[in-house]
Amino acid sequence: MWLKVLRFLLDLYEYFLLLFLVIIALTILAQNENPQVRSLQGDVADLFRFIHYPKLWIDTLDGLVKENAQLKEDNLRLSLINAQMKEAYLENQRLRSMLNFTDTTHLDLVPAEVINQGTTPLYNSVLINVGRQQAIAPNMAVISTRGIVGKTVAVGDQSTQVQIFMDVNFRLGVKFQISRVFGIMRWHPDGLAEVREIPKTAVIYPGEVVLTSGYSEIYPPNIVVGEVLEVRQSSSGLFQIATIKPSVDVAAIEEVFVVLNQKWFEKH
Repeated sequence: MWLKVLRFLLDLYEYFLLLFLVIIALTILAQNENPQVRSLQGDVADLFRFIHYPKLWIDTLDGLVKENAQLKEDNLRLSLINAQMKEAYLENQRLRSMLNFTDTTHLDLVPAEVINQGTTPLYNSVLINVGRQQAIAPNMAVISTRGIVGKTVAVGDQSTQVQIFMDVNFRLGVKFQISRVFGIMRWHPDGLAEVREIPKTAVIYPGEVVLTSGYSEIYPPNIVVGEVLEVRQSSSGLFQIATIKPSVDVAAIEEVFVVLNQKWFEKH
């Protein structure tokens, strides 16, 4: 065994000797202060740099990839934080508006949050998070800071189904703020609403605000409903039809109020 190893080393003797001499030569060159030798050392250093360049490039690229991934993660985290802060700010603004609204109305109101939007087999509706435990009953007006939303129809202990004004069966007594003309508003499939059978002699103005009439046991008077987009003649030519743009965007609504004193007319 040892004989084979010794014979192998002897066969490679010349290579070991060459390697030894190269190491000695490089050591002498490294310690030599001769300018020409120093220049040669620089060339050797460039050679080694060129040899190691692919590894350095790969290491740098790998570092950039990791840094880029970290920056993407940080950017996502900051975006989420920014979205949360913006949502908190908007919620704060809405709550301030709701507080100011309750301070300027004589109505007894219960604030509520919309927890679901959808269509039941019977009507277009939203679900709110208050019910019998908060003294909610059927046929109470539901409003927002922007105007009429609808009325309560199915009341549970802690939630209530609200029929919204976009339901095909919804009717609401309204009046035009400037012309003082009264009528019945109903929803139209294009997302707007209409007041029909307006006297032909009445002068209705585009942009005129439409309010609740007050001739109802459910809806208090002077709650904003929307504004007039246009007025046209009926097909018979005997009446006018006013197209109303509702003031409330039901698809975007998040907070509402339930009017507890639906018998408001008994108090005023």
